[in-house]
Amino acid sequence: LGPAELGLAASMGCARLPLARRPRVALFSTGDELVMPGDVAPQDLPLGSIYNSNRFFLRAMLQRLGCEVRDLGIVPDSYEATVAALQTAAQHSDLVLTSGGVSVGEEDHVKPAVQALGSLDLWAIAVKPGKPFAYGRVGQTHFIGLPGNPVSSFVTFALLVRPFLLRLQGVQALAPQAIDMRADFDWPRADKRREFLRVRVNAQGGLERFANQGSGVLTSAVWADGLVDNPPGQTIAQGDSVRFVPFAQLLG
Repeated sequence: LGPAELGLAASMGCARLPLARRPRVALFSTGDELVMPGDVAPQDLPLGSIYNSNRFFLRAMLQRLGCEVRDLGIVPDSYEATVAALQTAAQHSDLVLTSGGVSVGEEDHVKPAVQALGSLDLWAIAVKPGKPFAYGRVGQTHFIGLPGNPVSSFVTFALLVRPFLLRLQGVQALAPQAIDMRADFDWPRADKRREFLRVRVNAQGGLERFANQGSGVLTSAVWADGLVDNPPGQTIAQGDSVRFVPFAQLLG
């Protein structure tokens, strides 16, 4: 409830209001390649290592949604460590949220670990960026596994995890309202998946596209004002009308 909502309730004589409890979310990242900022200087970063950016923006997004967050850090790439982390995370949590380890590589242990402790109902979605997205349960606790690539993790959280957490808090209107706007860019490469392109509004009232739409380029999410929701198999030419979803609707 914001200031206006509290004032409205008081103006109607409401002394008490029915509320939902804050969701309790346990968060961890997987991957031996992950390094925490501050532990190693950029010039000394070992070959194949990356800084764990997902941990920071996921925790911030969870807190903006009013969640109580337990940050369990980085879990090594081993089946035993993943099982132990999931068991710990599921205790006293409404949701276990992980980042990484949900692809099909030799060191992706999340899938078998979740299946051993509960059930896995969803493993991949036809969305770009963000194909490796998982949903299931660890015991009776909800489980969501996000991709490891930063933009994929950021976009799937905004599109899928956010409405899930809002529903846990009793919110009914979950779908963001897309705005029809003019594309001031070309996108000639149609994909079989539904694409979400990072764009921003220009001075002419149209949308311009970030040049590099790679799933590892988090700069695109900082630069952009929102996403173009592009249907499967659809190309875009300058002047076309596209569906624009502002980040203001996806991150609040």
